[in-house]
Amino acid sequence: MLPTAARDRTQSPARVIGVKPTPRLPVDAHLSSDQHQLLIAASLGIELGLPTNGALAALDLNRPSPAPVVEREANAVRYVIANRRIALEGATNFRDAGGRRGPHGSMVDWRTHYRSENLAGLTSDDWGILEALGIDLIIDLRHENESGLAPSKAPSGIAIVQIPIVGNLAGHVDATSALVNGLVDRIDDEAMQAMYLDLVSEHEQDLFAAFKLYRDHDRPVLIHCTAGKDRTGIVVALWQLSQGVSTREVLEDYRLSSLYRTLPRYLTLRPDLVAAHVDPRNVHSYLSTQNASLTAALNALDLTGVTPH
Repeated sequence: MLPTAARDRTQSPARVIGVKPTPRLPVDAHLSSDQHQLLIAASLGIELGLPTNGALAALDLNRPSPAPVVEREANAVRYVIANRRIALEGATNFRDAGGRRGPHGSMVDWRTHYRSENLAGLTSDDWGILEALGIDLIIDLRHENESGLAPSKAPSGIAIVQIPIVGNLAGHVDATSALVNGLVDRIDDEAMQAMYLDLVSEHEQDLFAAFKLYRDHDRPVLIHCTAGKDRTGIVVALWQLSQGVSTREVLEDYRLSSLYRTLPRYLTLRPDLVAAHVDPRNVHSYLSTQNASLTAALNALDLTGVTPH
């Protein structure tokens, strides 16, 4: 069972009038392959009294879990430790969008808002993890042609709401098909930024509709597109900004798509790109993230009512 059964929480201190509450600080951890330990920086491990091995410290879990959340306190700080990326067989970029620092020392909770690439490759065990996480709503930002080629086969207890958002990239709405068919041989940072601005110009209302649904749903919710970095990146950035997360941390979260998604996507596409005589090095911008693109999109949106004052 998870996530509640996976949570290993120390007892919260009693609330006393006039006593300043203990600050809560989110910590990104790496989950061991056997799901028995959360691995954190050795410096924090020493502070928490954990055994260390080189640059890492290991926090033993009460029971194995794909999505544990552990709280530990040291030096008047309560650390809320969790793995951001949830390991699934059929998705590499499925991760928690929370676990970020908010304003005035507050913290955006883990395990309420998730983001991912498309879910067509999820196994029955993967879907079981989504159900155990409490996710009962998926927001799909793909247009019908995309979702038709890679449909999500969700269990009946998980609803899917589709809000189609399409960007024009290098003159095409399906850049991958254009690349593998030899219609486009290069996509650079400038083309990606133009596509982000096109998303805002053509779909501002849809982006805000997705953001509001993502923000206001009262149970764990997942949002995704095809790669989980561009359209999803804009909507998740809006949500994080609405929670008081700093722009620096919003961009930090956005860049994780390059870490989790770029290489697997490159390896999948490389044979088709080579067959189409497209140099894979010429499409790095398409497969990765660019801070300038997301920043341009956010600057072009009316954020009145999004960012807290």
